[in-house]
Amino acid sequence: MDSRTDRLILVTMVLTVLEVSLAGLVLRRPWAFSFIAWQMVLTYLVYIGLTRNRLLVRLLVLPLFADLVQLLTDWYHARVVETLVYDYALFRIWETPDYIIAGWGFAFLQLGYLTLWLKRRIGLWPAIGLVTVVGSILHTWYEEMAYQAHAWRYINASLLAHVSHWVILTFVVLIASLCVIVAWLEKRPVRDWALGGLLVGALIFVYSAIAVALFRYVG
Repeated sequence: MDSRTDRLILVTMVLTVLEVSLAGLVLRRPWAFSFIAWQMVLTYLVYIGLTRNRLLVRLLVLPLFADLVQLLTDWYHARVVETLVYDYALFRIWETPDYIIAGWGFAFLQLGYLTLWLKRRIGLWPAIGLVTVVGSILHTWYEEMAYQAHAWRYINASLLAHVSHWVILTFVVLIASLCVIVAWLEKRPVRDWALGGLLVGALIFVYSAIAVALFRYVG
């Protein structure tokens, strides 16, 4: 970790919040989510290319492999339990639109980096708690903005505003798990980060399936 990379992560996290809010509150156009997601991924790829930052490489390898399992998650919620509808996609892989594929990439990178940065300053467990709370709030906000921009929505589900309760619960346990996994992988080779990504992808499916079963119709 270095101050230059710290600034990059801080700026891109703030930019994400601002751009997503603009997309949902002002533009109200779903293509903005594709733009934001791929812009963030491209920014990190260019930075990695220029700096050869090994930590960011690992933080992108993890969601790349998580995406492989995540495809099953979107199919399950869109086609089996029918609680998730994607209204827009620049392109799709199975049921998963492009901005979700890219979105896991930059979201996991930001959350993972923040976890490791905070761990050095306040300790692991306080870092996990803080990232879980802040990350869950931010990503719930992103979900609401996606509805306002007509990118995706939830049906057959109890809602907080326009965000399903099961998604909020999934965010909480998933982000906490991600923090633990990233902290454990920090010094390990890229191969282990790929395996960690498969584990995270499996956890997305398991957590969300359980959350749907528990909270889908809770009013």
